[in-house]
Amino acid sequence: MNFRDVGLTQEEFEIIQRQLGRNPNDLELGLFGVLWSEHCSYKSSKSLLSWLPHEGRAVIQGPGENAGIVSLNEDIQVAFKVESHNHPSYVEPVQGAATGVGGILRDIIAMGARPVALADSLRFGTDDAARMIQNGVVEGIGKYGNAIGIPTVNGEVAYSPVYDKNPLVNVMAIGLLSGEHSVNAKGARPGSYLVLLGQPTGRDGIHGASLLASQDFGNVTDDMRPTVQVGDPFMGKMLMEATLQAIATDKLDAVQDLGAAGLTSSVAELAYRSKVGAIIRLELVACREQGMTPYEIMLSETQERMLLVVSPDHWPVIEPLVRHWEVPYGIIGEITEDRHLVVAWDGEIRASVPPEILAGSCPLRSASPKWADEIRRNVPNLTPFRPLTFDAKEAVAVLGSYDCRSRHPIFDRYDSMILTNTVWGPNHDLAILRVRGSNEGLAIAVSGPGRYAAIDPYSGGMAGVSRVIGLLAGQGAEVLGLTDGVNAGNPDKEQVFKELTGLMAGVADACKVFEVPVTGGNVSLHNETDGDSIWPTVVIGAVGRHHHPLEPIPDGPWREETDIVHVHPHGEWSLGGSVYESLFHRLSAYPRLDPKRVADLYQVLAQLATKVPSYAMRMIGSGGLFVTLAKTLLTMPSRLGMDVSIPPEDAVRHLFSEVSGQCLIFCNPGTTKSVLELLSPVTAADVIGRVIPRSDLVIHLRQSYAFERTKLDRVFRDGYGG
Repeated sequence: MNFRDVGLTQEEFEIIQRQLGRNPNDLELGLFGVLWSEHCSYKSSKSLLSWLPHEGRAVIQGPGENAGIVSLNEDIQVAFKVESHNHPSYVEPVQGAATGVGGILRDIIAMGARPVALADSLRFGTDDAARMIQNGVVEGIGKYGNAIGIPTVNGEVAYSPVYDKNPLVNVMAIGLLSGEHSVNAKGARPGSYLVLLGQPTGRDGIHGASLLASQDFGNVTDDMRPTVQVGDPFMGKMLMEATLQAIATDKLDAVQDLGAAGLTSSVAELAYRSKVGAIIRLELVACREQGMTPYEIMLSETQERMLLVVSPDHWPVIEPLVRHWEVPYGIIGEITEDRHLVVAWDGEIRASVPPEILAGSCPLRSASPKWADEIRRNVPNLTPFRPLTFDAKEAVAVLGSYDCRSRHPIFDRYDSMILTNTVWGPNHDLAILRVRGSNEGLAIAVSGPGRYAAIDPYSGGMAGVSRVIGLLAGQGAEVLGLTDGVNAGNPDKEQVFKELTGLMAGVADACKVFEVPVTGGNVSLHNETDGDSIWPTVVIGAVGRHHHPLEPIPDGPWREETDIVHVHPHGEWSLGGSVYESLFHRLSAYPRLDPKRVADLYQVLAQLATKVPSYAMRMIGSGGLFVTLAKTLLTMPSRLGMDVSIPPEDAVRHLFSEVSGQCLIFCNPGTTKSVLELLSPVTAADVIGRVIPRSDLVIHLRQSYAFERTKLDRVFRDGYGG
């Protein structure tokens, strides 16, 4: 076997030779291939991720474990993380997406947290093949989440031809735990058993991490499909219950799920973090296929598997719990003092490698601070100012575009109400969940503005952070932490790596100004097919503490004569990166926000709930002010409408700019003055109209335009091949 067969470079192979002091055998070479892959080692992104802030008042566990953990209150903690399954979802959309959901749920479970919610961020192309991929991905997410009994409560989706052959499937899972029963992957002690729970090991997913997720695509063929795993949500449910009950006994040393690279990564990373060794006896691993080789068993990515580390003294407590849930299990080895990962077969040693080399010595690519500084300084040109004439047909076209239409063909296929904790679900811009036994609830939001990063990745990174924090601020929720899913093309190309550098610099700078930590996440690179790369796309997931979850601040008005206040940054009406521009003009750079100014605005928005007796609020996103007005209209009582006036000299930019920091506030006329006084020190805010007893959206420019509610509703809900 050649090192190139397992995805290693000549340089990496020579480093392995030097560190081992010998040539690795074929099995050892396969182990290095998966653990030194881009997917497992983060060799091109670790230096960039180090720029992110990880400390915060609420942070219990930061990066380095299966998931981050933050404190909701003294009694309840929240585990959350985002994970991608991009390449598998292109090759086999249903199973690729389904196993992505299963994998991120196991990350949460491995921290001792019971999953309570899922949220997704999806990117698809626009051709016929991409629509088929979308159908399969949505089916897979719904099939797994619905069957295992975890609600999908929030999400977002966007479209571009750059995602035709590179769909992005990022899923965030959120779970709750008590600090009394926490667990991690660092506590393994010599003499303890390695117990493998779950599905018998098969040949599915072999080299999924090294040859599927860590390389560019050429022509996808059927022989790639075996590298995609097959999920079983019913086994996932039993595995979840068995694992959580085992953790609750406080008798486990450590827990590690089996995801990318299967047994190889789970045992090697656990031993490395715990500073111990391990021996795996492969003849004790239950296999569902005959004749499986040590190489296949170690690299299999069969789903619904979990590794427990438990001492012989405590195993009699754990075994009955596993039996109760009818989960297949087996003791497949033990932890050793000798700091080697030993793979044996019927007493014969087939591989022996120090975990420090296998899991901790992959050469990392250094990030250039000069590139980041250059990116910060070199602000791309924004859309040159030129007179634009408002066209009602164009306005309706923006509402009906791929990036603005209703998402109901997607979220109608998800169960968002199972567990009965969902107060606000996927028909809102963020999710709100009650937490049983607590007065505080959870606010959950995701955002992944790839369109904004298409020309200026730095702006895109900042905008993703700003968007989710703004959504939580609009509900008066405190941000506890963020998780990031970083998606980009081939990092070996200098231009792609520069884009990745700019993206992460934008995320890092925004997080520092907003003073929010990133507790973990995921990186997916090589999203490139036949030389065509995706836009650099960072998905930001946020969880926040909501103080009145059963009474969210409404996102639309409910009575006539309500004032409509448009909050917007001072004098910034760029169309850069907007849906309007993508439809009718060449896409230009999204404007860079002033994070300090926006942070000050969000602080005021978060305080409104305690200072203004009754109001509604909606953040402005894709499609700008016009789309937000239209979407709000469609959620209002059918007897009501809106009458607004826009300055005619720059109406198009006013109506379609997507500049961060915009929102609509709907307030009683008696409180409007107070709202404006609170906002005036930090931003511009104008009363642009009122709610009227007529079910249309009326916009006054130099002339008046009346948009019928029924027509807007038809355009918005028309679907898009879903």
